Amino acid sequence: MIGLLIGAVLQVAEAQAAALERAMAFPNASTTGVPAGLSLKPSGPLLIDEAGAMVEGLDIDGGVVIAAPNVTLNNCRVRSGGYQVILVKAPGATISHCDIDNLGAGGQGISGAGRFIANNIHGCADGINVSGDNTLIRDNYIHDMKGTADSHFDSIQVDGKLSNLRIEHNAVFNEIGQTSALMLDNYWGPIDHARIERNLFVGGGYTVYINEVAKGQPGGGRVTDVVFVDNLLTAGAYGFWDIRTELGDRPVLSGNRDRVSGRLIPGQSAPEAVRSAKPRPASE
Repeated sequence: MIGLLIGAVLQVAEAQAAALERAMAFPNASTTGVPAGLSLKPSGPLLIDEAGAMVEGLDIDGGVVIAAPNVTLNNCRVRSGGYQVILVKAPGATISHCDIDNLGAGGQGISGAGRFIANNIHGCADGINVSGDNTLIRDNYIHDMKGTADSHFDSIQVDGKLSNLRIEHNAVFNEIGQTSALMLDNYWGPIDHARIERNLFVGGGYTVYINEVAKGQPGGGRVTDVVFVDNLLTAGAYGFWDIRTELGDRPVLSGNRDRVSGRLIPGQSAPEAVRSAKPRPASE
């Protein structure tokens, strides 16, 4: 009898978890990337060096380098076996509704800073590598991680020396039982003001790393004003998250749930901590 009751409770919890995931309406293949039915014009690799350029509707065989400010890349398919499929070297970039494929080469789908919205990113070792200030990552579908025997897999990688980051409402998968769906650390330098909210994170070693390491990093420094709230997580090979606060700056963790059971993950902050945290918003 007790076993039947426990089984019934688990079934109810799992049904509630599934309903929550449906209600959150995470991005998928049908809501990201190039819209269905859109005809694309073939193109080779691109170096975009005109400020304010709008590039759209291309099927790009080779990488893209954005070398001028305020460039928009929209509704494009980009395939490259290079280290970066899209490399952003100038501020103000927007990459939206693109299909980005690293062809299993072990590189990065997008590398740089900017507004990255509703992209379908796959075939990479690192889906998005954030390497600058003022970045918004929203409504992306990052999945089917692929690389070489030497690859280090982070679906979203944030290795420090930056501020003002917002990651919201993405579906982020790392099917490899190694490293992370989200890596946020001070390897190259400090991080200040980051909000990670309403995402689905699945897989990796630990699913999420938020690491403030005191010694041994090339850059190092404090990891401050990090808010990680209302996300759904499926535990990686070792667990849900690895949180290190060796310089004393603890992130705000609240409302994050186990995707399978729907239960709150243990060890989180009180709701009051979320209300009092006021990180600056990333570029809208």
